[in-house]
Amino acid sequence: MEYVPLKITTVKANTSLTFDLYIYFKDHYLCYANKGIEIGEDKLEKLIKQEVADFYVPATQVDNVTIFMDESLKQAVYGDGISDEDRASVVSGVISTSLEHMNENPTEKNYEMTKKAARGLREVISKNPLMLKRLFGKKGKESERIIDHSLNVCALATKLAEHLKLSDSEIEDIATASLIHDIGLTKLPPEAVKLFEKPTEEFTPEEKLKYGQHSKISVDFLAEKPFISKAVENLIINHEENLQGTGPLKVRKLTPAMECISLVNAYDKRIISHNETPAQAFKAFQIEFIGMYNLELLQRFEVVLKEEGLLDS
Repeated sequence: MEYVPLKITTVKANTSLTFDLYIYFKDHYLCYANKGIEIGEDKLEKLIKQEVADFYVPATQVDNVTIFMDESLKQAVYGDGISDEDRASVVSGVISTSLEHMNENPTEKNYEMTKKAARGLREVISKNPLMLKRLFGKKGKESERIIDHSLNVCALATKLAEHLKLSDSEIEDIATASLIHDIGLTKLPPEAVKLFEKPTEEFTPEEKLKYGQHSKISVDFLAEKPFISKAVENLIINHEENLQGTGPLKVRKLTPAMECISLVNAYDKRIISHNETPAQAFKAFQIEFIGMYNLELLQRFEVVLKEEGLLDS
């Protein structure tokens, strides 16, 4: 039997399950709860404390999982009486699950769920003033750092695009592309994946070449999927490019949408690779990234960071 992952943070306590839940233990899938059962809050908290990140659902019940994630997202965005912490937890859980499904099987159904997750992230941030700061500051497991990075880029790049007054269709493309821009990273050899957390200025020429391949790998992995627009593909393949032409493709001309993703991607990578606060990373940006992005864009980016409270510390 095949199984698909489901982030434990998306499962609500004391709610009847619409699918069977399994946990992975010692190379085996063990049934934890059957369809129709409710899981108590204490049991869920115990699993989270034990650092169980994923449940697993039989692949034959994946349609039920999709419906469940859709409903969870709607509740997180529009539901009443939900704490910001719970909203953030559900949204990040749905995004993580969607990205894991896309990574395993980039079908139209999984892509549409990823688009919905990106849209839900935008809406929950717009309705809750402190949500972006809460999500951006979330420290997840090391194994999920690439997914957390994708969420950060999505949240901040769309906020910057809104500030620039880009069109709704451009912002939706930015949100979707931001979530899947690094899908090719997981297809690299393990030693190349580790470069994700290494400062780019410390790359050897060989490492720079090896790491730079992930943009094209991402697009190749998603190629010939008619449901993925050319606009989204272009944003993905150019997310490491800059106006100085020092990216993998040596591109010097970027659209405003491409610059949004590239700028935020480089900024969040700076935070990760140097273990810096958002304020420290932006201070470095003001010195080291002049000329790589339009000065006006950097100024607008600073305004967004201040408005969202990311430069408070």
